[in-house]
Amino acid sequence: MKDFLLLTPGPTKVPERILQKTAVPMIHHRTKEYQAILERVNANLQKVFVTKNPVMTFASSGTGAMEASITNLLSPGDTVISISAGKWGERYRDIARAYSMDVKSFEIKYGEAVSPFQVETALREHPQAKAVLVTLCETSTAVVHPIEKIANITQKTNALLMIDAISGLLCDPLKMDEWGIDVVVCGSQKGFMLPPGLSFVAVNERAAKAVLTSKVPKYYFNFAESLKAMKKNDTPFTPAVSLVRGLDEALLMVLEEGVDNVWKRHAEISAWVRSKLSGLGLELFSKAPSQALTAVVIPGGMSSGDLIKYMRDTHKVVMADGQGELQGKIVRFAHMGAVCNKEDAQRGFEAFHDAIIKVGGLKGERV
Repeated sequence: MKDFLLLTPGPTKVPERILQKTAVPMIHHRTKEYQAILERVNANLQKVFVTKNPVMTFASSGTGAMEASITNLLSPGDTVISISAGKWGERYRDIARAYSMDVKSFEIKYGEAVSPFQVETALREHPQAKAVLVTLCETSTAVVHPIEKIANITQKTNALLMIDAISGLLCDPLKMDEWGIDVVVCGSQKGFMLPPGLSFVAVNERAAKAVLTSKVPKYYFNFAESLKAMKKNDTPFTPAVSLVRGLDEALLMVLEEGVDNVWKRHAEISAWVRSKLSGLGLELFSKAPSQALTAVVIPGGMSSGDLIKYMRDTHKVVMADGQGELQGKIVRFAHMGAVCNKEDAQRGFEAFHDAIIKVGGLKGERV
């Protein structure tokens, strides 16, 4: 009997090799044994983020790291430019608002990516901006934003470029140092192939200087203390030991394959999924599709919720509905991490095809 196949944009399937590492007997974290694991993890995270800068690990979901990047690098009243084209860009915006930043919100139509010109215009209108907030992959719409081109613009200003790469890292290409990104935030349950519960923040030298001037109170999510502890292969507080052991194995798997090859695999599978869905005569929602997932528009008269329920109950394949105004209108077919392979993508497509014929009434000959 087949297991459930998670083709949701997080959490994703966790490989058995990683699960085994999370289930080994517990060790104490203030030991040389754990410090050796942490030293290796910290070094390998830099390779995955494509940076020489430190990558901090926290016990939280990705949202915790998003909030930490705001509270450690900015101060109340700072001008922040928010670029949003979906729910996750809006979340980054709303976190900055919660901490009394002066947020200048630039909202792009759902399904579209921000243009570098729009970012350049925003910075010209607000030259005092301390940060620009952008997502790499907007999971709610399956859009990838042109981060490299945006970084070319922000490098020439005093504004930090802060990237939410929670869904996109290890799916869509991102080169922190080469592109000139100041801050990269990520989470464990997507491209990293881990259970939820870990988050990551990488900061370059320009961002590290901002830590010294931030006036937002902080205690647990404290970059200064975390960076200090990292120099001794330690953490300020109790780490998620079992998840970090899983992370150690996940990073080894990624590096065995090679980061470039991981990106290539995601490119090939995402292109295959999009071609198969387009072959059914269906419209793809994203005008700038990410390699992490595909959002397909459900024709009028059908409900994406009904299709998703049928796939789950009949085929044990789990996909995601749209969010907010897109609920009931799109199906999000994820191909990130361990499920970014031909076998799982084929199973997902067959389940979707069956659902859209049996539930939606699409004629089978349109394949």
